Amino acid sequence: MVPKAVSIDAGPGRPASGKSARRWLAAKAALALSIAMIAGEALLRVYTWGRGWTPNCYAAQLQLFRPEARCGYDLAPGFRLRSGAFTVATNSRGLRGPDIATTKPPGVRRIAIVGGSSAFGYFVSDGQEAARLLEGALRQHGCQVEVVNGAVPGYNLYQSTLRFRETLAPLKPDFVIVYAGWNDLPYVVSPNPRAERFRVRPVAPAWERILGHSTLYGFLFYRIGGGPARMAPAGFAVHEPTTDGARQFRENLSRLADEADRVQARLVLCAQATAAHPKATSELRRSLAPDAASQASAIRLGEWLHATLIEFAATRGLPLLDAYAEIEPDETMLRDYVHLTEVGERRLADIWRAGLEANGLGPSETSP
Repeated sequence: MVPKAVSIDAGPGRPASGKSARRWLAAKAALALSIAMIAGEALLRVYTWGRGWTPNCYAAQLQLFRPEARCGYDLAPGFRLRSGAFTVATNSRGLRGPDIATTKPPGVRRIAIVGGSSAFGYFVSDGQEAARLLEGALRQHGCQVEVVNGAVPGYNLYQSTLRFRETLAPLKPDFVIVYAGWNDLPYVVSPNPRAERFRVRPVAPAWERILGHSTLYGFLFYRIGGGPARMAPAGFAVHEPTTDGARQFRENLSRLADEADRVQARLVLCAQATAAHPKATSELRRSLAPDAASQASAIRLGEWLHATLIEFAATRGLPLLDAYAEIEPDETMLRDYVHLTEVGERRLADIWRAGLEANGLGPSETSP
């Protein structure tokens, strides 16, 4: 006697067909992954909270930079970062430092700082960057001043000039310190220095800026995955200045000087301290390039930049402060090819203070 075929009941919650079973397994996997991600996010947030860090500590630049049509990005107002290494904040104007009124208080002189990550104070916490140290030192010397840190990591003179016109000029600065040049070298060595990639900085896509609010995303893709968790632009291939690139650099300096003249501000150039220096230590030279030939080429670019700034300052009758010559290119002063240590930031602030006092800023002008 042949037994009848018996259908096996899948039981409650268990689909019988293979296709349904795969869907069921996929749904369970998705649910498990979602629970794991939520748990991971919660655990990381508790961990960072316990350390006193902000949730954006692993991928801060995704919130620091916001899209801007002409420059590519600028700094988001009200940004806050606390991590194991740094504390960084921007004010309501998207400037590093305390809030500042549009109208200057009576008797106060304003000093605007223009540049990229090295002027911003890339490797130090709030209060340790040269801009804030300069303000404190001048006040101790009897000067009533406000120092406005208008620097933005990654900016070259194209973007810095626009930022000065739109954000800093309305604050009526009396002095403008330009601590820039390194970020301009990529177009200086290019046969097409006016290309859009030099005039407009790249910004993270919208989807990644949204994911940047997740501590877990920052941890996985930046802390562990080695994402570009730095606020400075990437390095550039080492070449020689092109004729068009050198001309464009001088034109960009002139445009910024003209913008300062329009608001009757005194422009002060400062040659950057860099590892692209003949006296740089071997360790710092390796931050420029891996091989000796490329290091030598980078040093020639540094010397060209230094000489060009000196020449431009002389031609325009502008003061030149020489951090390139006065700050030793060693590990005490520099963390890498162009960013200063805390000691280096203090040295730069001293150079700026002495230069400003030598060019008319003193207690006799600023005290009531």
